[in-house]
Amino acid sequence: MKKILNKKSKIFTSVIVILIIVAIILFVYIPYTNAIEITQLKNNGHSQMMGYIIQTKNNKTIVIDGGTHEDSENLINHIKSTTNKVDAWFITHPHNDHASVVIDVINNTDIPIDNIYVTLNDLEWYEENEPERAHQTKDFFDALENDRVKDNVHEVSLHQNIQIDNVNCEILGVKNPEITGNKCTNNSSMVIRMEVNNKAILFLGDTAEESQEKLLENNPEEKIKADIVQMAHHGQNGVNEDFYKIVNPKICMWPTPDWLWINDAGGGEDSGPWLTKTTRKWIENLNVKQNIVEKDGDITIKVW
Repeated sequence: MKKILNKKSKIFTSVIVILIIVAIILFVYIPYTNAIEITQLKNNGHSQMMGYIIQTKNNKTIVIDGGTHEDSENLINHIKSTTNKVDAWFITHPHNDHASVVIDVINNTDIPIDNIYVTLNDLEWYEENEPERAHQTKDFFDALENDRVKDNVHEVSLHQNIQIDNVNCEILGVKNPEITGNKCTNNSSMVIRMEVNNKAILFLGDTAEESQEKLLENNPEEKIKADIVQMAHHGQNGVNEDFYKIVNPKICMWPTPDWLWINDAGGGEDSGPWLTKTTRKWIENLNVKQNIVEKDGDITIKVW
């Protein structure tokens, strides 16, 4: 009888060990197979720019902005090297350092774009409030009327959820027509919170302090917190230090070229008026684990 009990005990222990091993394997394997890749694109001209391409679990392609006309070839090559199509393209705002590439792809290639997500004021609003850059917005509006994409353009709404494969995209910020004056178009940037495997990635576009306040009014702080954040307005003169304290990121993605990184207006380091070094100090004080900077080239990270 004692031998039988010992045998049963050994069998039970073996089953428990096997179950633990299986649980550990699943714990490690499932997030790994559910991973996404985010590539921050380098600037191919002198201008600052912002462009991201994301590959999902089942190889869906998401693009955030894209950059200037000089950046088109690089992004197009990335698209062609994967699925040769774009499942979802988010344009945070229609400035040329963000939206020129999508204009080129629409007008000069046959790459399919299934969905284009925008948040736009009327063209007259841009002409009235930022007349010196209104032609950029007009070019973007004209491209969206191209027959091959016009039925795929979607105006997003606040707190809208868009599921793309294993990535949930929630819109935390939309256009703010009541915010005019300096940086008015930046203050109408789309803000996107992506979530995968319980990790959050926050894209801020060129959000500035005025629209930052609306972000905080319209969203609980837990929605603002993120593991990864795209630094607002190329890392300078965007949101303030208190906002980044709420985000409390582990990784910062800087759409920041070399000259802007060191505040060089042509006369050497610190010869410019930009506030990148102030922002860098804020992030240093937060003990961020990793900074991914545009000046260092195309860089891909895996999120699982």
